[in-house]
Amino acid sequence: MKMLWITCNESVSEEIIEILDRDGVSGYSVIQDVLNKDNKRGRSHWDNAVFPGKNWSFMIFCRDENACTIVDKLREFSTRPYVQKAGIKIFMNDAEEII
Repeated sequence: MKMLWITCNESVSEEIIEILDRDGVSGYSVIQDVLNKDNKRGRSHWDNAVFPGKNWSFMIFCRDENACTIVDKLREFSTRPYVQKAGIKIFMNDAEEII
Protein backbone atom coordinates (compact mmCIF):
# COMPACT_ATOMS: atom_id res chain seq x y z
CA MET A 1 0.00 0.00 0.00
CA LYS A 2 1.15 3.54 -0.73
CA MET A 3 0.45 6.91 0.81
CA LEU A 4 0.49 9.92 -1.51
CA TRP A 5 0.81 13.46 -0.20
CA ILE A 6 -0.14 16.07 -2.78
CA THR A 7 0.39 19.72 -1.94
CA CYS A 8 -0.77 22.39 -4.35
CA ASN A 9 -1.83 26.00 -4.55
CA GLU A 10 -5.53 26.41 -3.85
CA SER A 11 -6.00 27.72 -7.40
CA VAL A 12 -5.56 24.21 -8.86
CA SER A 13 -7.13 22.18 -6.05
CA GLU A 14 -10.52 21.75 -7.71
CA GLU A 15 -8.86 20.32 -10.81
CA ILE A 16 -6.93 17.86 -8.67
CA ILE A 17 -10.22 16.78 -7.06
CA GLU A 18 -11.63 16.20 -10.55
CA ILE A 19 -8.62 14.08 -11.53
CA LEU A 20 -8.83 11.98 -8.36
CA ASP A 21 -12.59 11.48 -8.63
CA ARG A 22 -12.47 10.74 -12.36
CA ASP A 23 -9.73 8.14 -11.91
CA GLY A 24 -11.67 6.22 -9.30
CA VAL A 25 -9.81 7.10 -6.11
CA SER A 26 -12.03 5.62 -3.42
CA GLY A 27 -11.33 8.32 -0.85
CA TYR A 28 -8.84 10.87 0.39
CA SER A 29 -8.33 13.46 3.10
CA VAL A 30 -7.99 17.16 2.33
CA ILE A 31 -6.40 19.81 4.50
CA GLN A 32 -7.28 23.31 3.34
CA ASP A 33 -5.58 26.62 4.07
CA VAL A 34 -2.06 25.20 4.33
CA LEU A 35 0.64 27.88 4.49
CA ASN A 36 3.82 27.25 2.52
CA LYS A 37 7.30 28.80 2.56
CA ASP A 38 9.38 28.19 -0.58
CA ASN A 39 12.79 29.85 -0.44
CA LYS A 40 14.01 28.37 -3.74
CA ARG A 41 11.26 28.96 -6.30
CA GLY A 42 9.41 31.95 -4.93
CA ARG A 43 6.12 30.10 -4.42
CA SER A 44 5.53 31.03 -0.80
CA HIS A 45 1.87 31.26 0.19
CA TRP A 46 1.30 32.90 3.58
CA ASP A 47 -2.15 34.32 2.80
CA ASN A 48 -0.93 37.90 3.22
CA ALA A 49 -0.16 40.88 0.98
CA VAL A 50 3.48 39.86 0.48
CA PHE A 51 2.88 36.14 -0.17
CA PRO A 52 -0.78 35.81 -1.24
CA GLY A 53 -2.62 32.54 -1.49
CA LYS A 54 -2.81 29.29 0.43
CA ASN A 55 -2.21 25.65 -0.37
CA TRP A 56 -4.23 22.48 -0.01
CA SER A 57 -2.81 19.09 0.95
CA PHE A 58 -4.33 15.78 -0.10
CA MET A 59 -3.55 12.48 1.63
CA ILE A 60 -4.40 9.33 -0.31
CA PHE A 61 -3.95 5.67 0.62
CA CYS A 62 -4.10 3.22 -2.27
CA ARG A 63 -2.64 0.07 -3.75
CA ASP A 64 0.77 0.36 -5.38
CA GLU A 65 -0.55 0.08 -8.95
CA ASN A 66 -3.21 2.75 -8.32
CA ALA A 67 -0.57 5.10 -6.92
CA CYS A 68 1.40 4.88 -10.16
CA THR A 69 -1.71 5.74 -12.20
CA ILE A 70 -2.50 8.74 -9.98
CA VAL A 71 1.10 9.99 -10.15
CA ASP A 72 1.13 9.66 -13.95
CA LYS A 73 -2.09 11.69 -14.26
CA LEU A 74 -0.80 14.38 -11.91
CA ARG A 75 2.58 14.53 -13.69
CA GLU A 76 0.73 15.19 -16.94
CA PHE A 77 -1.40 17.84 -15.21
CA SER A 78 1.70 19.49 -13.71
CA THR A 79 3.17 20.20 -17.17
CA ARG A 80 0.60 22.91 -17.81
CA PRO A 81 2.20 26.37 -17.49
CA TYR A 82 -0.37 27.71 -15.03
CA VAL A 83 0.08 24.65 -12.80
CA GLN A 84 3.86 25.07 -12.87
CA LYS A 85 3.39 28.68 -11.80
CA ALA A 86 0.90 27.76 -9.05
CA GLY A 87 2.99 24.89 -7.72
CA ILE A 88 2.31 21.23 -7.03
CA LYS A 89 4.37 18.65 -5.14
CA ILE A 90 3.76 14.94 -4.77
CA PHE A 91 5.39 12.65 -2.22
CA MET A 92 4.95 8.88 -1.98
CA ASN A 93 5.65 6.63 1.00
CA ASP A 94 4.99 3.02 1.81
CA ALA A 95 2.05 2.60 4.16
CA GLU A 96 0.66 -0.23 6.24
CA GLU A 97 -2.92 -0.31 7.45
CA ILE A 98 -2.91 -1.16 11.16
CA ILE A 99 -6.61 -0.97 12.04
